[in-house]
Amino acid sequence: MKLKRQRITVEELLSRYAAGERDFSKVIIEDSRERLIRGFDLSNINLEASILIIDLSGAILRKANLRNTVWGDYCDWQEADFSGSYFTGINNESSCVFVRCNFSNTIWDQADLWQSTFEDCNLTGADFDNADFSEVNLYG
Repeated sequence: MKLKRQRITVEELLSRYAAGERDFSKVIIEDSRERLIRGFDLSNINLEASILIIDLSGAILRKANLRNTVWGDYCDWQEADFSGSYFTGINNESSCVFVRCNFSNTIWDQADLWQSTFEDCNLTGADFDNADFSEVNLYG
C-alpha cells in the first residue's frame, strides 16, 4: 500500500511550527535553497515517514522523531543539533555527509546509512543497533 504524503514548503513548516504544531509526519518537504532553516529551533518535531529533500544545516532538531524518513539529495548537513532524536529505519537515497553535527544520545536502529560520512560529529551515546554501516566513513 502506497503511503499518501502531503507536500509542504519550508515556509509553511516554519509558520505552522511557530504556531505550536509539532506533528509533520508523512509530509514531503523539498527545497534546494541552502541553509534556509539555519538557527531555527525545531525541537520535538515529528517528521516520521516524511520525505526530506532540504538542507538541515545549522538547524536545531533536539528530540525529533525522524523514524522511517527518506532523505533525498540535500543531506550534506553541517552543524545541526539532533541530540536525543530517533532515526530508526531512515533511508538515505544518496550518500550523506554530516559535518560537526550533534548526534549524541540518538537511536539509529535499522537505519540505512550506506556510504554516509560523519566528520567531527558528536556520537556520544548514539545507538546504531542493526544499522547498515556499509561503506560508512567516520572522521574526527
